[in-house]
Amino acid sequence: MKNRRTEITVETYEVLVMSRHGSLSRSWCASCDKRVAIISLEDACISGLSIEAVQRQVETGRIHLIETIGGSSLICLNSLIRI
Repeated sequence: MKNRRTEITVETYEVLVMSRHGSLSRSWCASCDKRVAIISLEDACISGLSIEAVQRQVETGRIHLIETIGGSSLICLNSLIRI
């Protein structure tokens, strides 16, 4: 009797859709060394992370924080997507 082998591959994807009026803001990210889409720290938390978790990721350099002259903290969307 011949042995049969069955291989199953499962791929999962997660999509986060943020819908707002207006266009997405862009700014320079020194860590990426390019112009990127940016979102507020509060909007970054919609992705399921707490503010504390986002801040820990910022401290380790996995999420790029962009601080504006006005004192706002913005997140590089490219770095948020990669985590």
